[in-house]
Amino acid sequence: MDGGNGGSLLTGVWKHGSTDKEIARVISDGLPDEGMPGYSAQLSSDEILAMVSYIRKAATQAQEMRVPLSDRVSGAEAIRSGKHLFRLETLVEAAEVIWGMAYLPDGSLLYTLRSGQLMLRHASGIVDEIEGTPDVWAVGQGGLLAVTPHPDYASNGWIYLGFSEHNGAFEGGRPAGMTTVVRGRISERKWVDQEVIYRAPKGSHTSTHHHFGTRIVIRDGYLFFGVGDRGRMEMAQELSSPAGKIHRLKEDGGIPDDNPFRGDGVLRSIWSIGHRNPQGMVLHPVSGDLWIAEHGPRGGDELNVVHKGLNYGWPMITYGINYDGTPITEKTHMPGMEQPVHQWTPSIAVCGITFYSGDAFPDWKGCLFAGGLVSEQLHRIEIDDGMVIRDEVILKGHGRIRDVVTGPDGLLYVALYRDRPRQAWIKRLVPVSAE
Repeated sequence: MDGGNGGSLLTGVWKHGSTDKEIARVISDGLPDEGMPGYSAQLSSDEILAMVSYIRKAATQAQEMRVPLSDRVSGAEAIRSGKHLFRLETLVEAAEVIWGMAYLPDGSLLYTLRSGQLMLRHASGIVDEIEGTPDVWAVGQGGLLAVTPHPDYASNGWIYLGFSEHNGAFEGGRPAGMTTVVRGRISERKWVDQEVIYRAPKGSHTSTHHHFGTRIVIRDGYLFFGVGDRGRMEMAQELSSPAGKIHRLKEDGGIPDDNPFRGDGVLRSIWSIGHRNPQGMVLHPVSGDLWIAEHGPRGGDELNVVHKGLNYGWPMITYGINYDGTPITEKTHMPGMEQPVHQWTPSIAVCGITFYSGDAFPDWKGCLFAGGLVSEQLHRIEIDDGMVIRDEVILKGHGRIRDVVTGPDGLLYVALYRDRPRQAWIKRLVPVSAE
């Protein structure tokens, strides 16, 4: 009960009503727009009331035993992984979820707050909010998500943003939205020169508040980004929908002639299909291959290498099940559908990923690092010839890890947060002498 998409059940803070009747209603009916199923078919009314009573008792006990949050995330102690000893050091604190981060050539750090703000931490330590960034649809899992500087940022100044947007679309009378990508520049703490790189047709927008994706990477003049299935799993296999896809565009938003899918009603931006909710994306530093991490349902988080025109199976094949315990499919393999390089069952709620390229931790060089939300874990993954040969948890219990990047100083940086009250940090892993 320590926290999922809806936050911890142990704090006594309720988003949808605090009476026993209101809590029971949410358990029974669910919150479809937020991705929570109802359990009225699995639990009787008496069992639901018993669950409310159990939650109340557990929350009371947790408050009595609660350790102050500052103590739980203290960075003073040394932490040992299989190959290195390190401590945590706080770089940034915030009162909202830090979703994405990226370093600029001058050593300053860009990071996004899911509530809609783009922040810039200068190398001096001063933090500025960038004014004039696009309006975001900050609902559920949506908000200001990805931030990626152009590889030639030093000469062209372009910065790409991915976010959830409601721009006038409705579904069933309710506001609807989809993932949008823009680029712009920063001048004197202002967002300027904005260009829309990708905006999905309004007819494809949905009213759900979850599974927006996204991360952005640029390779050889092309832009790749992911869009989640928006809680409508069937759309991941539909070429007329942007949902559940990896997309590939030119840097300026144009459609490349060699994109794999074409035909009547087909969205030409699609590069691969059958993805549930990709929230991690990185290029392999040697091969240049596109690696993504995507959330499974209850189990079946996946690590995939994405190639042109392939189908990654969701929801036709999966290692996970529905949140209410019912099966999605009995199949984990089908002809013509790709298998993950690695999968996590139970789910860790895998999120941001990066290949470590620094010198501060020499035995980690070339390893993939992956953050987990519900697991509150940072995984170090060894890869040999495209196969995962080791998956080690090197950090656990310090917060939900949303993103991880290698800094220009060769240190590893993680964005993490806790709810109730919401606190977020960017922390770096600093090597400690074995002595």
